[in-house]
Amino acid sequence: MNISDRIQSLRKSKGMSQEQLADAVGVSRQSVSKWESEQATPDLEKIMAMSELFGVTTDYILKGIEPSDTAPDHKTMADVIDQKVLTSQNASRAKKVVKGILIAFGIMMGIELIIFFLYLFMTGFPE
Repeated sequence: MNISDRIQSLRKSKGMSQEQLADAVGVSRQSVSKWESEQATPDLEKIMAMSELFGVTTDYILKGIEPSDTAPDHKTMADVIDQKVLTSQNASRAKKVVKGILIAFGIMMGIELIIFFLYLFMTGFPE
């Protein structure tokens, strides 16, 4: 099966006419006819549009390569470890930032307290 056969097969499986496919991807009906009769080949933009329209990969339209079912739908162990390392690094950074903010806040409060007591000693305690 070649690209023209795949386009025609996909179009027919969706119950679409050449006119409907042409409208969906933004070309003339004659263009679709030429694609299906091997007189022309769609450009990459049109192949990507058909890929989305038909719910298949561009590899399938171009080369007939079906997506493999052996591709894991889950993360590999390396992905999980990488994510765990990144998460723990981010948590460590966040703790350092919070600790720095708390220390800075404590220092500012200490300075304010010292200034307050100096003010009280210099001006006298209110009665």
